[in-house]
Amino acid sequence: MKSGDRRRLLVSSAAAALSATAVGLGAATAAAPLRAALGGGLGDSPARSDLSRWPRELWITRPEAQESVRAVYWADGALQPEGCRAIDRIYRDLRAGVERPISTGLLNLNYVMQCAVAQCWSARPMVLLSGFRTPQTNRQVGGVEPSVHFTGKADDYIYAGLSFQDNLRLAWLFRVGGLGVYPDRGSLHKDVGRARIWVQHGRAASSGPDPGLRLGAGR
Repeated sequence: MKSGDRRRLLVSSAAAALSATAVGLGAATAAAPLRAALGGGLGDSPARSDLSRWPRELWITRPEAQESVRAVYWADGALQPEGCRAIDRIYRDLRAGVERPISTGLLNLNYVMQCAVAQCWSARPMVLLSGFRTPQTNRQVGGVEPSVHFTGKADDYIYAGLSFQDNLRLAWLFRVGGLGVYPDRGSLHKDVGRARIWVQHGRAASSGPDPGLRLGAGR
């Protein structure tokens, strides 16, 4: 099997195994569906480990702030305050200097996607372009209101080193709530709000179940 085909198979299998509870508050674990899909690639078999206690670490960089963090936000069956604070900090509204707790559902979604990236390509950080926003900042950047960025349930991001098409395939397979595609910026939006999809070129946006997305071969 070719490397590209293997990657697509692994990501597709992982996405198929991802359930809604994997990114919900109080979910048993985000590692379980990915572990099942990848044949135990994340450690011991489910029969020999308590998956709800499996540590979950996120690796995030924020170029605009020249910051990077690797933080364990979940371990021993509970959220880890120190790790959560580090993630809340890097997700802060940089213009307003304000931070708020980031949704556990979004953290779990990021964790599952990060595991898929590490398995199918190599371990690398998520490049965070926008996280929590105050209403004032949202207006300044031309965001839609009300925005899920207000509640810490959304981010704009990209995985550096992956083509935009591979980033888009990954986002499409793991979509849970909103998926926004910004080809001109080379970035994506994801959230754990209501399900919706849109593509924006400049200031013009189209939306719908599949608003002109092209997920075939390409860069």
